Amino acid sequence: MTILHIFCLMLLLFQQQPPRPTQPTDPMPPPNLDYFVGTWEFDWNVPESPLGPAGKLKGTESYKKILSGQVYESEIKGEGPDGPFQGRAITSYDEKEKLVTRYEILSFGLSALKTGSIGGDLGGYYTIFWESVPIKKNGHVIKLKGKTQMLSPAHYRLLTEISVDGGPYASLGNPWFRKQDAKPRQ
Repeated sequence: MTILHIFCLMLLLFQQQPPRPTQPTDPMPPPNLDYFVGTWEFDWNVPESPLGPAGKLKGTESYKKILSGQVYESEIKGEGPDGPFQGRAITSYDEKEKLVTRYEILSFGLSALKTGSIGGDLGGYYTIFWESVPIKKNGHVIKLKGKTQMLSPAHYRLLTEISVDGGPYASLGNPWFRKQDAKPRQ
């Protein structure tokens, strides 16, 4: 082996060394909501509420980026206790304020504006902590709040709570979303 070969081999080995471990003082990398781009399947067991009867909601939500920055549109298609439903949502992220905003309209008469902060850790796990503005439906005032937990490239989870007419918050279910086009690890 020549000196040049040894030098190239050593350079290659040094480039493959893992970076240093993260430190508590390292800044959190900014979230990228391109995470959601693609089609996600969901299953959601919901209790009876002013929003509708108890039962299973099952369907898909397909996200696409629509503007520069982090603005996304999604199309929702599903089946629930009252039959098929559809919807659309616009989701945006303000990086400076670390604020996520989502406006959704569903064909069974629900429209909701949800806003909240996003936080994360150095491992790349992010959570959106959101609340809705009050929703009027069937003579009731409804507030929703929850967390969207971005847990892996192929799964995220909603933890959703509902308050009716100013009462205490109760679980509205915790659906899993699974990415349809996620590639299995080899």
